Amino acid sequence: MHFLVALCLKVCYIIKTITTQLTHEGNMQNTNNTKIKTVTNLDGNSVQLCIDLANKNYVVNGHAIESITMYADTDCIGDLAVNWKYEESDNAGYEESKVLIMRNNSSEDNVTQTMQQFYWDDCFSTQLAHILSEAGFSEKAIADVCTSEWGMQDEGRASYDAMEIAEEMFACYNLQYEDA
Repeated sequence: MHFLVALCLKVCYIIKTITTQLTHEGNMQNTNNTKIKTVTNLDGNSVQLCIDLANKNYVVNGHAIESITMYADTDCIGDLAVNWKYEESDNAGYEESKVLIMRNNSSEDNVTQTMQQFYWDDCFSTQLAHILSEAGFSEKAIADVCTSEWGMQDEGRASYDAMEIAEEMFACYNLQYEDA
């Protein structure tokens, strides 16, 4: 008989622990959703992420980081972009490659070097993860973020694949990506 009472108490304890944990996780998700909503805008079936970094003093290769943006629609997800300021003079010395369709990776100009620091050297990855965490995105979604292919990098714009970030943006607004 004592065994059944002890078992019943243990089951009650486990149920209470699980309920408390689920309530805590639910509250955390609501808090994260609230944070994510402060950096996103809903427009019909699309959600736009915009994190203004102009006054945060983030710099890569002498270029100020201005913002992080992303567009996600229920049938189309864009890339996550880290937008950085450059001057046309930063392209001095750049010559278009007649062979390559994309930017000449061997160019020594400042813009190409900056693009390489984002893409090859992951120079902004730690800061990006921190910024996304502060905006309410989960560790799982942040771990999914990686630089897009070299051809996606551009003057003033570092490109990242971030499907999980988009899905968490959708979840905040009860939307779902309709994979074709």
